[in-house]
Amino acid sequence: MRLVYLVRHGETAAKGNGSFCVCREDIPLSRRGRKQARVLAEWYREKDRGRVFSSPLSRCAETAAIMTGDKKQVRMDPELTEINGGDWEGRSFEEIRACYPDLYEQRGRCLGAVAPPGGESFLQGGARLRSAIEKLLSQTEGDLVLVTHSGAARGLICMLLNWDPAHIMDIPLACGTVSRLQAEAGSLSADFSHVGIRPAVCPGRAECFRLWDRFQVPQLVREHQQAVAELAGMWADRLAEAGLPIDRELTYEAAFLHDIARTKPDHATQGGRILRGEGYDRLAQIVAAHHRLSPGEESRLTEDSLVFLADKCVEGSQMVSLEERFRASMGKCSAPEAVWSHQNQYRQAEAVAHCLESVLGKEGCRPAADG
Repeated sequence: MRLVYLVRHGETAAKGNGSFCVCREDIPLSRRGRKQARVLAEWYREKDRGRVFSSPLSRCAETAAIMTGDKKQVRMDPELTEINGGDWEGRSFEEIRACYPDLYEQRGRCLGAVAPPGGESFLQGGARLRSAIEKLLSQTEGDLVLVTHSGAARGLICMLLNWDPAHIMDIPLACGTVSRLQAEAGSLSADFSHVGIRPAVCPGRAECFRLWDRFQVPQLVREHQQAVAELAGMWADRLAEAGLPIDRELTYEAAFLHDIARTKPDHATQGGRILRGEGYDRLAQIVAAHHRLSPGEESRLTEDSLVFLADKCVEGSQMVSLEERFRASMGKCSAPEAVWSHQNQYRQAEAVAHCLESVLGKEGCRPAADG
């Protein structure tokens, strides 16, 4: 079996902030895009990833050069380029809708399968990319790293996963992410758990703040998340000192972002989807579980259970007891299913707290007194 890594180029200074059709227009990396390429370089150096091929467009070529540290290692292949925007290339979507109302509406109903005049659909671009991969596999040995674009890559992954092309944009392929495909016996396959994943498990504080701004997290929610992160991070530090394999940064940043979708219905699930879309798979799992742990998770001390418990021990930005927190929130529950969910959360929180106290003791679970 051979592996094929599809690397989406780093972020660009997008024309019109996404209000224009930009496919093959040659736009260079932004400063943030170059930073993403440097993170990819750390991933690339971890082990021998195989030969590197790139789309000739500068956003891919620059990503590949930074990633490898030597542009001479990178072979350009025009078949890896972005889908062809045809007559829509470079035009605003407002203009396109006015000039092609019927086709625009048709494409809106099945985005992945409908091509602009003189251009390619996502699926056509994916088929071209698939042919390019098959050709490269036949000409080389070992694994391959292909620096390419989201349109063509989404088209290919859509086909491999039997994804509904009407919802092709739900395939998570943020800039600077990696999707791992498998090639065996002349066949390509994909696993969603390896699609659109960032090399770094955690985004870092600066990126967390950017995500807060991007998703318009209210100030009071930011203060709550920060307080939850401080508490969960403290527990993670103390558990690590006690010899438990807890990832402190993962715990802290999951708590720091756990309410990123707080203003939306079912905000835990929505927050998980946001972070999965950004390429942070493990972070997304923790955030999605901060309202309800998987059965049995409450009897283990993990990053998931620490964030779950810390959220229940903070009201606003103040630390409170579980009894206080759940007594205050019980009044919001009227429907029987809401009461059951509330009681289940309380039971799970008490179970996690018991596990934590069994390792750290009651005093060890409390923040150190000032002074």
